[in-house]
Amino acid sequence: MILRRARWRLTLGFTAVQLITYAAFAFSVYAFVTATFDFDGFEEGGSALSAEAGFATLRAALLLAFAGLVLVAPLSSWALAGIAMRPVADALAAQRRFVDDASHELRTPLTAIQGQLELALLRPRTLAEYRAACEKALAATHVLAATADDLLVASEHTRERPDVSFVALGEAVRGARGLLAHPERVAIEIAGQPKVEASSAALQRVLVNILVNACRYSSEDTTIVARVFSRGRWAVVEVEDRGIGMTRSESRRAFDRFWQADPSRTGEGSGLGLSIVREIVNSLRGDISISSVPGAGTTVRVRLPLSRSSHDPVRSVEATADSV
Repeated sequence: MILRRARWRLTLGFTAVQLITYAAFAFSVYAFVTATFDFDGFEEGGSALSAEAGFATLRAALLLAFAGLVLVAPLSSWALAGIAMRPVADALAAQRRFVDDASHELRTPLTAIQGQLELALLRPRTLAEYRAACEKALAATHVLAATADDLLVASEHTRERPDVSFVALGEAVRGARGLLAHPERVAIEIAGQPKVEASSAALQRVLVNILVNACRYSSEDTTIVARVFSRGRWAVVEVEDRGIGMTRSESRRAFDRFWQADPSRTGEGSGLGLSIVREIVNSLRGDISISSVPGAGTTVRVRLPLSRSSHDPVRSVEATADSV
């Protein structure tokens, strides 16, 4: 309804602009012709009546064109208004989907908290039962807080970041690995010293999200390999795991907001991680891709523009033992 009203207002505005513009143009043309016409010369030649007939024809032609414009202008204005409103309609639709999905994601942990508290207060319980209920409610609040943080990042990723600097990609991967619960699971291979121009905090969020997903969807007895190298004008990070993998259709949807391949694992994340990762990478003028085979593992590849201060590649491989 709001969009339709806005389109009608734009149509009326476009129509008024077209009619006023044409009226001003027609009046200017008629005034110019009549003001510059030499009546004296025509009166001497006895052609004043012919001049008046010409003026009448000009007036009739201008009025006829104005009448035609009155019929055509609303139609063209309606079409122009539709074109002008299309980005707004797309933005509102995306915002509506985002709000609906966010409401659903927030409602799940809130429902869990409410259910645990109501169950605990339904009748007197033992200390252990109260403690169990509090622990479950606390776990739900952690999910709620993580989802709220992801929503804030998703809404603010387009803002300019003042802390952009030259970041050594290898050091950034090491730092992200150090933030994991089990950093010993990740082996890092670094070729050279590729550097990128980025916000350290934003780049860290990208790398941590990718490493956390690799750890989450692969067994604890497997090693995750993070490779850092440069190729052409790109600095590249590849994170390869030997986990459960994804189908081709799941890989295509992996970057959709709130989408999760395994519904039974919805409690482990908000489904916003890879969506935020892609938005941050795009804001850094890079790209991200996923190649995966069900049951064999997944490789996530991030490419960022290589800074001019990067050095020539020198191969170095880190073992998992010295990561701690």
